[in-house]
Amino acid sequence: MAELLTFVLGDIFGMVTLFVGIAIGVSLALLWVKFTQTKPKTAAESDSEEDPTVFREQLAGMIQFTSHFTGDLNKHIELLENLEQKLAQPSEVSSQGDDGPSDKAVQLIAQITAANQRLKQRLESAEATLKNQAQELEDTLSEARTDALTQLLNRRAFDEERNRRWALWQRKQQPFSLLMLDIDYFKLVNDRFGHDAGDAVLKEVAARLSSVMRQTDYLARIGGEEMAILMPDGDWDSIVTVARKILNVIRALPVQYDDTEIEITVSCGLMSASHAESPESLMRGADEALYAAKKGGRNRGFLNTGEDLVPIEEDPPEARTISPEALEETPKVSNGESEVSAMVPLNELDAAANELKNRLSQLSQRAMPQ
Repeated sequence: MAELLTFVLGDIFGMVTLFVGIAIGVSLALLWVKFTQTKPKTAAESDSEEDPTVFREQLAGMIQFTSHFTGDLNKHIELLENLEQKLAQPSEVSSQGDDGPSDKAVQLIAQITAANQRLKQRLESAEATLKNQAQELEDTLSEARTDALTQLLNRRAFDEERNRRWALWQRKQQPFSLLMLDIDYFKLVNDRFGHDAGDAVLKEVAARLSSVMRQTDYLARIGGEEMAILMPDGDWDSIVTVARKILNVIRALPVQYDDTEIEITVSCGLMSASHAESPESLMRGADEALYAAKKGGRNRGFLNTGEDLVPIEEDPPEARTISPEALEETPKVSNGESEVSAMVPLNELDAAANELKNRLSQLSQRAMPQ
C-alpha cells in the first residue's frame, strides 16, 4: 500500500513538474524569438527611440530568470534521482509480488528526470545565447558612443552626459564645470607632416589627457582637434588646478612621430554651470573663453565667470609654444621618411640679396662708357 501511494504521488508530482517545465520552456522560447527578431538600433534611430538602458535591463532580467530557473531545476532533478534510488531498493516489508508498482514508479521518474534534463540543457543554451546577445548589444552601444581614433567618448555621449549633469545641477544643485580645449595650429601639423602625423598627435593628446583625468571627470572628443571635459567641480581652485595640469602635461614634451619631434600645445576655456543659464549657454561661455585663449597667444587658458574672462595663468610659458615658425623649422616628413626642409632663414636670404645687388651695381658701373 505504501509503495502504491508513493507511485501515485510520484506520478502526480512528476506530471505536474513536467507540464510546468514545458510551459516555462515554451514561454522562454517565445520571448527569445521575439528578442532575436529585434535588431540593435543605429545611433540615429536611438536618438528618437527608447533609451538603450531599457534593453540592458530586459536582457539582465531574462538572464537572471533563466539562471535561477536552471538552479531550481537542478535541485528538482537531484531530488527525483534520490527518490528513484530509494524506490529501486527492495523494501524489507514488501513481498516479491508487490514489486510491480515500484518498477513502474522508477520508470516514470526516470522519464521525468530525462525530460527535465533536456529542458535544463535548452535553458542553459538559451541563457548562453542571451549573454552573447547582451554582449553584442553592449559592444554596439559602446561603438556608437566612442571615437574610433582616440577611443575617447564622442560628441553624442558627451551631449548626453552634459544634459544629465545639467539636470542634476537643476534638481539637486550638484555643481559641475565644462572645459573645452583645442590643439594649437593643428591644421599646420596636417599640412606639413601629413594626416598620419595628425592622427598620432590626436592619439597622444588623448592619452596624456586620460593620464591626468580623475575618475569623476568625463573626457570626450567633440570635434576634429577639439576635446571637452566635464568636471564635478564649480569652484575656482578645483577647475583651475585641473586646467593647469592639462596645459602642463600637453606642453611638457613634443610628440614623437617616426624620427620627427612635433611640438604641441593646447588652448582651453572653462566655465562653471553656476554661471550659465542652459547647457547651450554653458557651451557658448566655455567657447568664448577658449577663443580668448587663442587670441591671447595660445598655449594658455581662460575662465569665463559670466562677467569677465580671466586668465588661469599669470605668466604662461612661451618656450614650447607651437607656432608656424616652429613648424617650419621642424624637419619635414615625406612618405614616412624625414628630410631636411629646403626653407632658408630670412637673414640668409637678405644677405644673398644684398650681395647680388652689389654685384649687379658693380657690373653696371663697368658697363657704363668712360
